[in-house]
Amino acid sequence: MLIKKHSQKGFSLIELAVVLVIIGALVGSFIGTLGSRIDTSRRNDTRDQLEEIKTALYGFAMSQVNPRLPCPDTDNDGREDPPCAVLTTRGGLPWQTLGIQRGDVWGSNFSYWVNDLYSVGFNVTTNGTGVGQIRTSVNAGGNAISNNVAAVVFSHGKNQYGSTDVAGFARPAVPVGGAFNDERENQDVDAAAPVIFVSRSVTNENTAVVFDDIVMWISEYEIKGKMVQAGALP
Repeated sequence: MLIKKHSQKGFSLIELAVVLVIIGALVGSFIGTLGSRIDTSRRNDTRDQLEEIKTALYGFAMSQVNPRLPCPDTDNDGREDPPCAVLTTRGGLPWQTLGIQRGDVWGSNFSYWVNDLYSVGFNVTTNGTGVGQIRTSVNAGGNAISNNVAAVVFSHGKNQYGSTDVAGFARPAVPVGGAFNDERENQDVDAAAPVIFVSRSVTNENTAVVFDDIVMWISEYEIKGKMVQAGALP
C-alpha cells in the first residue's frame, strides 16, 4: 500500500516580513496610545493636586489674624520666606508651610507667585487689579483671561523646563526661540506690573508654540469671597 506524503510549505521571507511589519505597527500604535493615556492621566492628577493646593492656600489665609497668602519659598526649603512685598518675586510653593505633599507627578516643585498686596494682610477693599495677569499667550493674538490675580501656582509639566526637582536640583532651562515664549513668560521676572502668566492648552515640541505648563490661579474676588464665607473677613 502506498502512503501519500503531504508536503509542508513554510512562510516565505516576504510573508514573514509582512507579518513582522503588521505586528510592529500594532505594537507601535499600542505604545503610542498607552503613552498618550499616561500623559493625560498625569495631567489630570496634577490638576487635582492644584485644586488641593488652592484649598490649602485658602486655609492658610483663613488661619491668619489678618488674612494673607503665604510668601514664595525662595531658598528651596519648603517654607515661606517673608517678607515678600515685591510684586516680581517668584519662587517655589511653600509646601511645608502649607502642610501638603511636595512636588508634582513628574517629581518637580510647583512654582508660586503672590500679588504683594495679598501677602501682607488684605481686606475686602484691597484692590490689586492690574498687578497680576493671566493671558492665553504673549504672542500676537493672545488675550487676557484675568487682570485681578491674587496668586498663581503652576506645574512645569512633562518637559520640566525651568523647574527644580524635589531634591533641589535644577532641571534644564526653557530653550531659546520664539516657540517657547509662553513657557518662558511663566518664569521670567517682569520689572513692573502687570506680572504676566500664560495658561493655554498643552502642545508638544513638534508644534509652532510649545507649552505644557499646568496653571492654577486665584482671583482677588475668589479669595475675598472665601474669606467672607468663612467669617475671616466681615
